Amino acid sequence: MNLNKFSKVRYIEDVIKNVCNIKRSEFKPFYEELFDADCIILVGEGRSQSALYIGMGQLNKTVRTMVDIDFPGRNILEAAPLLEKKHDKIVLLVNSGSGETITPKIVVRQLTDYIERTGTPKFSINAVVSNPNSSIGRIGEREYGNVIELKGRDKKSNSSNGFLKHGIMNDVYELGSLLLFQKTKESLNEHADYRAVFEKIEEESQIIARIVKEFVNSEIYRDVISRLETRSRITMGGLGPARNVAKMTAIRLQHVKRAIGDEAYLSGPFAPRPRAGDVLFLISWSGETEPLLEWCREQKEIGGHVYSIVGNESTLSAESKSFVIPSSPVDFYERATFALSPLPLHLVQRLNQRGFKLPEYIMKWWQHSVTQ
Repeated sequence: MNLNKFSKVRYIEDVIKNVCNIKRSEFKPFYEELFDADCIILVGEGRSQSALYIGMGQLNKTVRTMVDIDFPGRNILEAAPLLEKKHDKIVLLVNSGSGETITPKIVVRQLTDYIERTGTPKFSINAVVSNPNSSIGRIGEREYGNVIELKGRDKKSNSSNGFLKHGIMNDVYELGSLLLFQKTKESLNEHADYRAVFEKIEEESQIIARIVKEFVNSEIYRDVISRLETRSRITMGGLGPARNVAKMTAIRLQHVKRAIGDEAYLSGPFAPRPRAGDVLFLISWSGETEPLLEWCREQKEIGGHVYSIVGNESTLSAESKSFVIPSSPVDFYERATFALSPLPLHLVQRLNQRGFKLPEYIMKWWQHSVTQ
C-alpha cells in the first residue's frame, strides 16, 4: 500500500471545461453591464461568497459588500436611494450555485421590488448560478437581469440526502465561479472586451493544472496529509484576500476532521490557542505580514506544526514548511485556492487506505470527486 501516492485531481479538468462552455450570448451582456458600472455590490454565502470576493478583489472600480462598515443601510432597500445619489450605474453581482441561497435570494427579491416600484434605470442584477430555473436564475427574464449558467453543482441532491444534510462540497462549481470572476476582473481592469475573459481562462487553465500537480506531488503536501490524519486540530490562517482562501479550505476540511473526532478552524477570535501537535496553515502572498509571522512563531514555540503557501521567497517561507507559487498578487489568491482544494479529498483517501471507517456521505463525496 503506497500511502504517498494520491489519486489524480480529476475535477480540475471539469472546472475548466464548465467555465469554457459558458454561453457567450449570456456572458456578453453580463460582462458589458459590469464594464459600464461605476459601483458593484457583491452578494453570496459560504464558499460561493469567498469565491466571489477572491475573484473580484482588486477590481479598479467601487466594490461594496453589504457587511461593509460604511454600507449606507441595513439592507439593500435602505441603501438603494443613497447609492443612486452617488453612482450612475450600480450592478448587484450574485454568486449562488443553487440559485436558492437564503441571503442572496432575499437581496435579489428586495432589489427587484425596488426597481419595479421606482422604475430606476441605475440598477441591474447580474447572477451566476448552476440552475437558471431557480429563484435567482429567473431574474434573467427581467430586462434589468443578466444570468450566466455555470454547470458543476450536483442537482440530484434532495433533502433526505446525506450530502445536503452534512454539506455538499461542490468543488467544481465553486472553483469554476472563482476562475470566471478572476478573469472577468482582470479583463475589466485592462478595459478589454468580453472575449478576453475566455482567452485568459484558457491560458490560466494550464498554469492551474501545473501548480496543483506540483503541490500534490510535493514533500510538503505529503507531510500535511500525514499530520492531518493524526489527532490534531488545524487552523487555516490569512488576512485580507488570503482569509477567504483560508475560509474556503477550512470549511471543507472541517467535514473530514470532525468525522475523525477533530476540528478545523479559521484563524481569528474563535480559533483555539495552539497546542503541541496542532497544525497551522498560513496563506500570504508577501510572506511578510507581521500578524502571520507572530502566529507562526507562537505555533512553533508551543510545539505545533506550521505550513504555508506564499507568493515569494520570504520570512514566512523560511520559518515554515512552505510551497511557493510565484505570481503577482492579483493571481496568487485564485491559484492558492486551487492548490489547496484537493487537501480534504486526499485526506479521505489516506484514511480510507488505513481502513478508517468514515461516514457514507463523505465516502460518496470522495468517490464522486475522484472519478467524475
